[in-house]
Amino acid sequence: MKLPEVLEVLLKAEDEALEMKNAAEREAGDIIRKTHEKFAQDQEARLAAAREDARAQVESAGQAAEMDALQVAELAEKGREKMKKLFDEKAPALIARLAEDLAARYATQGRP
Repeated sequence: MKLPEVLEVLLKAEDEALEMKNAAEREAGDIIRKTHEKFAQDQEARLAAAREDARAQVESAGQAAEMDALQVAELAEKGREKMKKLFDEKAPALIARLAEDLAARYATQGRP
């Protein structure tokens, strides 16, 4: 083999090595880019799941608070109804006794 042929083979080998290096760098860059994209997608999915979980918890808490408020309102209404019923039952007798006591006092004091 002559020197020009050896130089030609060496230059071709160097070109091939450079092409292989460039291809490897491109492939590494693609792998890094895909890994970053996958990480970003995974992170976004985790954030979306966390947001959805938080929304569901807030909604659940709101519903529970609404149910509690309705229950308190219902109990308050029942309490008012019970008090009204007791008043309606006891008031006439109480008024009658007060009227009798007042009449008896007026009678004993001699007032008209």
